[in-house]
Amino acid sequence: MLRQSSLAAAISLMLASSAVYAQSNTVGTIYGQAANAKGSTLVVENAATGAKRTITLDESGRFNVTALPAGTYKVTLMKDGAVVSTRDGVEVRIGQGSELLFGSAQTLSTVEVTGKVARLDMANSNNGATFSAAQLDRLPVAKSIDGIIQLAPNTTKADSRYAGGASFGGGAASENAYYINGFPVTNPLTQLGSSELPFGAIANAQILTGGFGAEFGRSTGGVVNITTKSGGNTWEGGVSMSFTPNSLRGSRKDIFYPTTGKHASDGTLYQRRQNNTEDEFSIGAYVGGPLIKDKLFMFTAVERLTRNTGQVNLTRDVDEKSDSGWTDARNVNNRYMSKFDWNVTDDHHLELTLLGDAYTRKERLGGWDYATDSRFGSLGDTSTFKDVANKTDGVGSTSQILKYTGSLTQDLTLTFLHGRSNSPHTQTLAGYDSKLPGVIASPANRAPGITYNTTAQPFAGERLLAEGAKDKVKSTRLDIEWQHGKHTVRAGIDNNTLRSINAGESTAGGLTYTYFKSAASPDGTVPVTDLRSVGTIIPAAGGQLGTQGYYVRATQFDDITNAESTQAAQYIEDKYQVTKDLLVTAGLRNETYENKNGDGQTFLKNKNLNPRLAFSLDPLSDKTTHVFGSVGRYAIQIPTHIAVRGASRSTYIDTYSTYSGVDAKGAPINPVLLATGSPDNEFGQAKLYQTVAAQNLKAAAQDEITLGIERTLTERLNVGAKLTYRKMISTIDDYCDQTPFNKYAEDHGIDASHWGGFTCASINPGRSNTFLVNYSGDGKTFVPVTLSAADMGFADNPGQHKAPSRSYLALDFFAEHPFRDGWYGKINYTLSYNKGNTEGQTLSDVGQTDVSATQT
Repeated sequence: MLRQSSLAAAISLMLASSAVYAQSNTVGTIYGQAANAKGSTLVVENAATGAKRTITLDESGRFNVTALPAGTYKVTLMKDGAVVSTRDGVEVRIGQGSELLFGSAQTLSTVEVTGKVARLDMANSNNGATFSAAQLDRLPVAKSIDGIIQLAPNTTKADSRYAGGASFGGGAASENAYYINGFPVTNPLTQLGSSELPFGAIANAQILTGGFGAEFGRSTGGVVNITTKSGGNTWEGGVSMSFTPNSLRGSRKDIFYPTTGKHASDGTLYQRRQNNTEDEFSIGAYVGGPLIKDKLFMFTAVERLTRNTGQVNLTRDVDEKSDSGWTDARNVNNRYMSKFDWNVTDDHHLELTLLGDAYTRKERLGGWDYATDSRFGSLGDTSTFKDVANKTDGVGSTSQILKYTGSLTQDLTLTFLHGRSNSPHTQTLAGYDSKLPGVIASPANRAPGITYNTTAQPFAGERLLAEGAKDKVKSTRLDIEWQHGKHTVRAGIDNNTLRSINAGESTAGGLTYTYFKSAASPDGTVPVTDLRSVGTIIPAAGGQLGTQGYYVRATQFDDITNAESTQAAQYIEDKYQVTKDLLVTAGLRNETYENKNGDGQTFLKNKNLNPRLAFSLDPLSDKTTHVFGSVGRYAIQIPTHIAVRGASRSTYIDTYSTYSGVDAKGAPINPVLLATGSPDNEFGQAKLYQTVAAQNLKAAAQDEITLGIERTLTERLNVGAKLTYRKMISTIDDYCDQTPFNKYAEDHGIDASHWGGFTCASINPGRSNTFLVNYSGDGKTFVPVTLSAADMGFADNPGQHKAPSRSYLALDFFAEHPFRDGWYGKINYTLSYNKGNTEGQTLSDVGQTDVSATQT
């Protein structure tokens, strides 16, 4: 697929910086050099809070002030207690560095020295974009994290059926990592999207599309890194409001069948959309200031987004007319953020963030008739959904985050973070009674004189969210940075525990009764074949109405379970200033992913070593040209949802019977059992956790290489270009074919007569996989079975699948007008080529949210 995109970032009244200098994901740096600076000191003062940091310069004059909260700073160079030079308005952004240069033809004992911010940052080897609060306030962007993501090059919107997410650099929508103030806010159940916060609470939004260092992991797509605003020494507040009426929107385009020349429906209407309506309204407010001047600060923001929609949900392949073909919905997203900052001393800082967002959808169904192209009847009762994927506009959570930052010495900095989040999911369905089974009986399948109550349970045949469903996350992170000579060494640990409680679904009303009449013979004596779960039945064998060919199938489905995932990581990174013009960064990240089923058993475990290497070069030694590049390996975990059904207890049972009548609830009277079975041997028993994943499973991973150049042409124009290449080296998916296991048993003389059979397992498609198989059926004895890619049907042979592949090649170009003459502007253009036969963890063709279970 060839994709081209262009973006005019904005014309904004602010200074923009694209520098990146190996920073923690919630702080930044001021670095640079001062001439003849031996014995001088540098004082860095936060303009909003008054917090100060003081360092002593060595004879080289180089300085690197790290772990600075994002904001505006005043930098003062001093010698022998006297001010030599001052630079106001130095902006620091998250994960970036602002380079400050002090120079003089004489010595620093004079006051003629001036400080300036370099036009190009010679430490940048990262890919992506960073946006300040001022920029976001002026940009015409949707008030959401997904809206900000689309401003960065190499990003694409995810399928609209997903609750959130985006594609970064050709990756699937679930392959990204999201952080707010250093805490992971990625959806733990599916990894599709993240928690939100009031748009006006965002201080900096960093969108990393590649080239990121060892500090970041758990992503083969991109990283979204957001920090929030803090209060300062001045009280301030504000209110914002916006309204987008349907009358100012263009009409939606109807969807038509394609013209193929093969079908009568060619070119005809598939779904009406021009009648759809949508209004949007948002209101927000914030307040911030000092609780104790220079010491304790607070900032609070709230926001409410309301979206009212009306739409035709009926498609003509289903029916021409339906009592529930139209949906009126009110979607509300409430967001809040409160942050408290305590400057214990100038070198020690504590912050507490309280964050929350909740999505609610209230919908009512009405009629739609394609014959009249209009609505009919009145709207029904209201159904309410709260933070339910694929129903609400997103999935929210509440989070509490505590962080400490300490400058232990001039050269040693430590940060510690601990946080937790909770995300409950609830629904209240109009007309739903959990005590009433679902009943499905078409007129042709009803016995004469018997009433089939098909309307009592409006959700017949559907699978519904479990009561008490919720997701919880705990995260702990420790980072240390040490500066020694030409080296800046960073190391840390990064551990997350994710729990999904009552994840999964169950049959509405507990059972679905589906009534049938045999088409094989009117007296039910001829076998009915190809039936789900059981194969064949003879209705007449059960007597009663079975002698007239009538029978019923009772279906029970329940895969509700708890699931857990632990993600542990350690990293180390060294930035080495080889020469004054060459900076090399080498890093290594060690990651371990574990997934546990509902019985608390670890069924999947990956260990990964991910090396990273980057360089930044000033080839002309004049800071007008910047050449940079990186190479690295990146891996991604599987979310908790993989344990649902695949590794935990589940029930999927079909029971076939004859009957003599139907009671008031729609259940068969006097059922006589004909057969019972399960499509996948799911009778509620515990899964053998040793068998549901390959033993040598590799994490989904990819390799990446980037190379770029930036050039200052004039004082008013910077230009640049960057090449990105990514190649997937492994992926995880589910595999459900028993055939090669039967063949292995036959070839090796193994008795499989007591084996319960193979259902599904997580594998590395296109690679050799080793399984443990309980051929004896005793649940204790396991035979190691190694199957090649060809054995499993992944080979370039007729009738077999090709091994999964995915590669991404992109060229990015930009032209930038630095902040000058009162304005700033930047234009990005991306030419990209995404090639392969797999999307990755998701299958957006069908809107599938079973991550890493797409059966590639």
